[in-house]
Amino acid sequence: MASATKGNCYLCGAELGKVAMKNHLLKTHGEAAGQECCLLKIEGAYDKDYWLYVDIPVSSTLNTLDTFLRKIWLECCGHMSAFSGPGHREIGKNRKLGVFSDSDQLLHEYDFGSTTETLITVIGRTFRKPQKEAVRLLARNIPPVFRCAECGADAAYICAECIYETDNPFYCEACAEGHEHEEMLLPITNSPRMGVCGYEGDQDTYIFISPKVMPGGKSK
Repeated sequence: MASATKGNCYLCGAELGKVAMKNHLLKTHGEAAGQECCLLKIEGAYDKDYWLYVDIPVSSTLNTLDTFLRKIWLECCGHMSAFSGPGHREIGKNRKLGVFSDSDQLLHEYDFGSTTETLITVIGRTFRKPQKEAVRLLARNIPPVFRCAECGADAAYICAECIYETDNPFYCEACAEGHEHEEMLLPITNSPRMGVCGYEGDQDTYIFISPKVMPGGKSK
């Protein structure tokens, strides 16, 4: 991936970098009262250009967060997963979010064979109106664009075999046909698990739809 990615605010449509997005969410979309939540920054442990901001009630458990991560970024074959804290000490999934403090970091691991690691940072406490879903997606990186290794067009697939053989394992629709590892082609996804195991992102339904935005980042 090239330069650090910008992202979209799913509440108002503002396009900002990762740090600016955190400040935007705290200053523009914070509520004075309501359901108490933890604001979390979630990013790929080894590719931080994939990132999310979410809020989740302090009464919710890590098991709820695990389910969300599987849907948006990880699930392919029902692999096991775990959370851990400092010293790589495992934290049970029944632990409630409310026990964590500002700046605490957790590591989430999915699949103990071809592992995808996710870094979770507690930004602080916020409030919101009660939501239907416990985990609310607030912001997400804009999907990166990759170029086909053969013709330079926008790529549609990543080759799970070429990842280990070349710096550019991406192919467009046309060049993917007849590729020597055609059976190893996987769709490009907006996830740090892209190209791993059988991940195709089929449970990721968190599509950004831009709302109308007024100056200052507030939705009309």
